[in-house]
Amino acid sequence: MLLLITLTPLYASSKDINIIDYVDRGIHYYPRYVKKGLVKYGKASWYGKPFHGKRTANGERYNMYSMTAAHRTYAMNTVVKVTNLKNKKSVKVRINDRGPFYRSRDIDLSYIAAKRLGIHKKGVAKIKLEVIKSQKIKGSKKTYCKRVVKNKKKRSTSTFKRDEKIQVASFFNKKLAHTFKKKHRLKNSIIIEKYIKDKKKTAYRVIIKCTPWEAKQLLKSKKFSDAYKVS
Repeated sequence: MLLLITLTPLYASSKDINIIDYVDRGIHYYPRYVKKGLVKYGKASWYGKPFHGKRTANGERYNMYSMTAAHRTYAMNTVVKVTNLKNKKSVKVRINDRGPFYRSRDIDLSYIAAKRLGIHKKGVAKIKLEVIKSQKIKGSKKTYCKRVVKNKKKRSTSTFKRDEKIQVASFFNKKLAHTFKKKHRLKNSIIIEKYIKDKKKTAYRVIIKCTPWEAKQLLKSKKFSDAYKVS
């Protein structure tokens, strides 16, 4: 979604403001118009209150109560029908933002759209994605992405430092903590022991080291209901 992370638009490569290509985390994305009726299957997530009122990638103010969504490569103002494969509920949303930048997810919905689909509590759901409306442009190219290696030396590495720590779980049983870590295949994670005085027990805290961007996305995803940032 996300204009809240740093997207680098490359205006020279597209005169159409609906399909401006951009760079995120070293990956170059080329949005395009898609054919009406195009159907894909994938996963949807949502974003809400922390982003309410902030600018989306097309310059609008994000409204968590509007039927909008973020997509990495569909042209801005494309209208799509999203169907929750579990309960068969559907909504129509307009693309006005970029994201999600988790490779495992295909669309990021507004809070109200997610609520109407019944996924606002779970956070992520398997969906059917159908294009309802998209302006047709002759000669539009297929979407692809590539690593940007130009000016590599000039790029700041501070964005990629994992200085943020997010606690995703805590156990009084060391074995359970390690089982949790293994089950969720947590990369860049550690287990820290901390003695809890009032409980007179040692807690085993599962903590993930993240970049600032990864921390924001992890907390927003609600994948771990008890996750929070630790100093």
